[in-house]
Amino acid sequence: MQKVIFRNCDETSPYWSELEGLFQSEWSDFKFKDTYKENVQLPPVITVLRDNVVIGGLAYSYFQEPHQVRDVVWINAVFVDPKWRGQGIASELINRGVEQVSSGVQTQLYAYTNIMALYQGLGWSVVDIESEPNHKVMSIELNR
Repeated sequence: MQKVIFRNCDETSPYWSELEGLFQSEWSDFKFKDTYKENVQLPPVITVLRDNVVIGGLAYSYFQEPHQVRDVVWINAVFVDPKWRGQGIASELINRGVEQVSSGVQTQLYAYTNIMALYQGLGWSVVDIESEPNHKVMSIELNR
């Protein structure tokens, strides 16, 4: 992995809108304000920098827990600029993302993805629940 810096950031960060733009290059309707609202307690967004340029990041959201009726934290977006893929950056983002979620609040962390192999290689499991073609809900047990 080339010299990259992983940094937590929020809406006061100079990288916030740059990362939002990167997410929008993949998901055109992505907006931080849809999930990072004033009264919502989500873990901080993780930004990946190389030479002070945002090359990736991870964000969370609240969504209903599979087979439950309560909302829990999910990994909402993981993205690495295509030029920097294949260097373990997404894996490191996901691992750091897992570490940030409190096991005191929930026992599993979830993600909805079309890149199942990436998550499975990090110890995540497929959740048996209906999803779109080529997508799966993945989960990992949080350490207590």
